[in-house]
Amino acid sequence: MADTELLPPVRARRRSSERFRLPASAETTRLLPRAESTAHAAGLNLTKLAPAVRELSALRPWCSLAEVAFDWTVIVMAFVAGILVPHPAVWFGAAFVIATRQHALLILMHEAAHYRVLPVRWANDLVGEVCCAWPQLVTMAQYRCHHFAHHDHLNSDDDPDWVRKRGKKDWRFPKTRFGLALLLLWDLCGGGFYDNVRALRTVYAGNARRDAEAVRAAPAKRIARVGFYAGWVALSAATGVWLPLILWFAALTTFLPMILRVRSIAEHFALPARHELDSSRNYFGTAAERFCFAPHHIGYHLDHHLFPSVPFYALPALHRALKDDPLYASRAHQTATLSGWERESLLNEIVGFN
Repeated sequence: MADTELLPPVRARRRSSERFRLPASAETTRLLPRAESTAHAAGLNLTKLAPAVRELSALRPWCSLAEVAFDWTVIVMAFVAGILVPHPAVWFGAAFVIATRQHALLILMHEAAHYRVLPVRWANDLVGEVCCAWPQLVTMAQYRCHHFAHHDHLNSDDDPDWVRKRGKKDWRFPKTRFGLALLLLWDLCGGGFYDNVRALRTVYAGNARRDAEAVRAAPAKRIARVGFYAGWVALSAATGVWLPLILWFAALTTFLPMILRVRSIAEHFALPARHELDSSRNYFGTAAERFCFAPHHIGYHLDHHLFPSVPFYALPALHRALKDDPLYASRAHQTATLSGWERESLLNEIVGFN
């Protein structure tokens, strides 16, 4: 029998009823995705892993808040650099740096969507929406709805992320290096932003069918969001300083879609997807690659899918614990770098995967 036949198929966990309970409030437990069955379906030794996962799932709020503060500090510094040195080259660099932190804030929004930022739900959602989601013209409530479906039905007909990309030319692999370069250039020229706006309309429609009550914004929240945007415009008008707003939207519509595409490919594409341990990818990268494409340990993506109760700052420790499991150590899909030329790089897997 082939080695892969010893592993449970990817779709097995959709039928699994077993649960691996983790510490959380009754309310939060109800709202977390059913990912405990992901680890069960992967065939991992949950009895041995349980104590470590329970310990690592404990929240340390100041770790999350410190990262939110760091990302916004870098953004403000990029604004200041663009104002003090009014040169196109500086503006270009500032926009790129801002895009990397926009991406980082979206990762923290993702953490808040999993209730992994603050233990109090309303405070967790406030940080996720106001500090991370609203500035990027999205809402965490909408994201949470379809993201939980993604966790519960990974790479299946009920996974909204998979369905909206399945069969489309842009998401077929392998590609030539030239084809990949053209795709990233499309993103840099604004095409990726246009594609994302169209995709969001489809996702929001699916959310309304999936759980209309969960994504229906209260009038007060809608008013607050409009006021948030109006306040930003009013501040720019009052000070006469429009460059930060221009740099923000330049980054949002050009560099950010390119970064999001690279991350999306790294997480779930050009993979065998025969079972749970090779349906998502861990990707590590150099320090520069992590800053740009994998902030806040999002590169431990397979580990996150196995145990999404573990917050981002504990993912490296979770990874070390998982490596002690023989099945994980031998079968988990790990990619060393994103752009390196060695065998275990994302670039090599995209253009040479078979």
